[in-house]
Amino acid sequence: MTPALPQPQPLSLPEYLLKARRTNRFENNPEEFDNLRFGYFGETGGLLAAVKKSGRDQLTEPQSALAAEELGDALWYLVSTAHLLGVSADDLGEHCLRRLRQRFGDSDRPAVLPVSFRQIDALLDTYKEGWGLDRIQQLGALAHSAGNLASITITKFEAMSPPALREHFGILFAEWAITCGCFHLRTEDIARSNLEKISSRWPGDEKVYPALFDSDERFPEYEQFPRTFDIEFIERDGYVVQSLRGVFIGDRLTDNSNEEDHYRYHDVFHLAYIAYLGWSPVIRGLLKRKRKSDPRIDENEDGARAMIIEEGIATWIFNHARRFGLYENVEVGKLDYSLLKQIQNMVEGYEVASCKLWQWELAILKGFEVFRLLRQHRGGIVTVDMHQHALTFRPHPADP
Repeated sequence: MTPALPQPQPLSLPEYLLKARRTNRFENNPEEFDNLRFGYFGETGGLLAAVKKSGRDQLTEPQSALAAEELGDALWYLVSTAHLLGVSADDLGEHCLRRLRQRFGDSDRPAVLPVSFRQIDALLDTYKEGWGLDRIQQLGALAHSAGNLASITITKFEAMSPPALREHFGILFAEWAITCGCFHLRTEDIARSNLEKISSRWPGDEKVYPALFDSDERFPEYEQFPRTFDIEFIERDGYVVQSLRGVFIGDRLTDNSNEEDHYRYHDVFHLAYIAYLGWSPVIRGLLKRKRKSDPRIDENEDGARAMIIEEGIATWIFNHARRFGLYENVEVGKLDYSLLKQIQNMVEGYEVASCKLWQWELAILKGFEVFRLLRQHRGGIVTVDMHQHALTFRPHPADP
């Protein structure tokens, strides 16, 4: 018999709130309340749109998979809104459990503190076989409750008595939990996935880079990226060549476009991937640093398909960036999340999939910062520092 795997400790609502608050980019903003309540409404609308799309299109994920992320984001907004209005996480969970028991005709009893998502799942599991809820009907109830939250001003909420406020949010939270059950999703799984998502996107002060993919423990030095190196970009008659320690590497690059867009400098993006992700099959091939001591790694991680994926990512991001001023005014933490999510989907199954979304954001924004400098100076020297996770630029010595 296969031994049962140990379960993690239950995720409590106070623990979820504590971790979620670290990623609240609206905190101390005068419009924090509106951002939060409309955010909850928006995520609920996104859930309805995703369900509609899955029913319309054949090539979509199952509804439960589509619903999980939307429900996770909605949870973040709902718990954050309740906290802003003075409803504690335990009060929110306790009133949610009370509302669910009322819904299922169960007798009320004191909640075990701290309230955990596992307690909510256990209550849903007890009654879901006989609750007879229709998924579409429940989505309508969730939408109605989200609209109710969006329609009440902060002044009206502040005028409510504390018991009425706790009950109001307990009802909202109960509708969210029942909706999870209608999609055969566990609230604890959704909450954990949401925490993982937001920490990958907005880590706060907890930025920890993963171990290098070509670490000393796994590969000899001649199969590793140089930990610090300079690449010189030299422009000549509309094309660009690159030099490492005076030796030209790669081919001459032009824009390969009917209009000048300076894509001939795009290899700087690959250098940014090395600095912030420790990854670039393209540059690894150019520097003759493929990890041939491990045939599987050599073929799969450093081979042609991985290179094509990397080039595809660089081109796709560049086309996106052109519509937004090459990201010149985009701050860290503000890059389009859907862009980062799509990149994550594109690298699924490869070693770089272990990198966090914030790493990709840094690689992209810093890569475009240096790209703009290369364009401005018509070349220059780019330094990659894998120890400090930095990409820096300096003009050619002859430049002013």
